[in-house]
Amino acid sequence: MENRRTALRVGLFTLAGIFALLALIFFLSGSELNPGIPYETYFQESVQGLDVGTAVKFRGVTIGKVTDVGLVTAEYPPENLSDEQQKVYQLVVVRFRVDPKKIGHAEDVAQAIAHGLRVQIAPQGITGLAYVELSFVNPDQYPTITVPWTPQSTVIPSMPSTLNQVQDAIEQTMSSLSKVDLGKTIAQFTDLLTALDQEATTGDAHQAIANANLLLATLNEALKQADLPATTQSIRTLAGGPQTMKILAQLNDATAGLAKVSAALPAVVAQSESTIGHADETTADLQAQLGPILQDLKTTSANLRELTDSLKHNPAQLLDGAAPPLEGEH
Repeated sequence: MENRRTALRVGLFTLAGIFALLALIFFLSGSELNPGIPYETYFQESVQGLDVGTAVKFRGVTIGKVTDVGLVTAEYPPENLSDEQQKVYQLVVVRFRVDPKKIGHAEDVAQAIAHGLRVQIAPQGITGLAYVELSFVNPDQYPTITVPWTPQSTVIPSMPSTLNQVQDAIEQTMSSLSKVDLGKTIAQFTDLLTALDQEATTGDAHQAIANANLLLATLNEALKQADLPATTQSIRTLAGGPQTMKILAQLNDATAGLAKVSAALPAVVAQSESTIGHADETTADLQAQLGPILQDLKTTSANLRELTDSLKHNPAQLLDGAAPPLEGEH
């Protein structure tokens, strides 16, 4: 009886171990116990840090896991390859599954790829581990590739990791520097410095600087000798002097006289037109009215002529003051 119980316990323990082992195998192999939409991608760089079970993330959110990592030559054996096809078979294939519950309602994968959906290896801290990152980039910068085999799953194009891009940039820079003739460049730079030094000490540049210094010195001396305050005061005194005020008064009187004559002429003309039919009777009155006006016009013209002649013979009197005395006057 005791032996039967022992055998039953051993059998149950064995079955439990088998079931646990099968569950572990299914979990690690990404079987149907861990469903998801299968995808695959190809990398031209090292996939160090990736392994089965590695997280697949979209903008930091885990949406799936890696199910397989291998070489293209093992997954899709080549036959009669050309030189161009041999480069394609040097790729690494990475398969992964995406949980549809984690992405919800998303656009069609083909449209997403056309809009720039790409796969990239991203480092996970300083541990040396990595994960698969999905993101949208410029599709023209990282175009899709054509492979000579039939993929097992939908292919999402890849792009180089950030570390790989930095390494490529450094390699290109070093390659460019290695092509530069440093000795020749240094010699040309030395010649340029020598030419600049000669130009600054003995050439045209030196002469231009000397001329500029001489010009500044001349201007400074001229400003020191010029009595600007006295000149300004003289101009102010002349503008307010009696002779200037007298000339301005004469101009004002002449202008007023002309305005008076101009204002009276329309009335005279109107009267003349109204009395054309009675010329004999009104001639005396018209002459009596025109007499004073013509006399004022004559006087005004004489004043203007006198002022014009005075300014013509001595135009500086407007600024210098009274006109100089005529010959024989003291």
